[in-house]
Amino acid sequence: MNITDIISQAKDYKLICQEIAKGTLSKAVLIISKDGIYGYEFAKMVASALLNNGEQLKNENFTRVEIGSHPDVKTYPQKDKLLVSDSEEIVLESYARPVLADKKIFIIKNFDNSMEAAQNKLLKILEEPPHNVYFILTCSNSNLVLPTIRSRCNKYELSKLPQDIIEKYMEGKDNASLITSLSDGYIGRAEFLSEFKELPHLFESALSVLTKMKTSKQVLLFSKNLLMYKEHFELIIEILSLALETLLVIKSGSDKLYLKSAESELSAVQNEYSIRAICEIQSLLDKAVKEQSYNGNITLIIENLLLNILEVKFICK
Repeated sequence: MNITDIISQAKDYKLICQEIAKGTLSKAVLIISKDGIYGYEFAKMVASALLNNGEQLKNENFTRVEIGSHPDVKTYPQKDKLLVSDSEEIVLESYARPVLADKKIFIIKNFDNSMEAAQNKLLKILEEPPHNVYFILTCSNSNLVLPTIRSRCNKYELSKLPQDIIEKYMEGKDNASLITSLSDGYIGRAEFLSEFKELPHLFESALSVLTKMKTSKQVLLFSKNLLMYKEHFELIIEILSLALETLLVIKSGSDKLYLKSAESELSAVQNEYSIRAICEIQSLLDKAVKEQSYNGNITLIIENLLLNILEVKFICK
């Protein structure tokens, strides 16, 4: 299963295709997704649907848009973020006639990362676009898009993908089950994790905190292992959090496991953790994330977290 197959089955996409077919789609659309890769691919599919009047056709229009060679579908920014010069070029280009199709479409990626001046340059053209000119903006945080821009766009907040869809997408790849569990419903995140060669070792280092760390004398060793991946602190916390949720599931006798690959290891230590301890440790993880967001000393944060986990585990027996 590839990403275009996934999008073509998504409710969000089908809804937009219906609006295109009825001629009710706004000339300016804001696609909101925490998954930048998925959001951009979704925008390209919307562009294809516009060129095909709402029909889901894998024709020449679709192929050209997919590989980025359609002369009437322009993608910006040229670099990391939209600049004033990009916006000026978009305005000029929007008045040029289409080459192959009867529409011109501008896809602007990561619009929430744009310079404010660049956003302001597009206000007028978004409010009164030329005939058959469409703008598809993507962002992960709509609060960083100017309110005056948001008010000119129809907004579509894309849903997370079900885990079984991510699982099919990852089929045949190394560590597919683990990556699916950690993807949080985002294809872009799954792609990143699939290219992260150290993921299995990071996972084992994080999981071992709950399954193998028994005394305070071991804290320095376990913290040293985690500090090897301090730039992936949030991923470490997420693994610990999913492991705790899996422990709760195991203790309750349910079969809805969050980390299937860790079932045997966590089952072996389930009696070491009371439900109260699991809830308290989850609160410790939330606290550690807040401390890290305030630019706290990551070494101290991890060492204190591990010591506190042992303390809670002992007190809440």
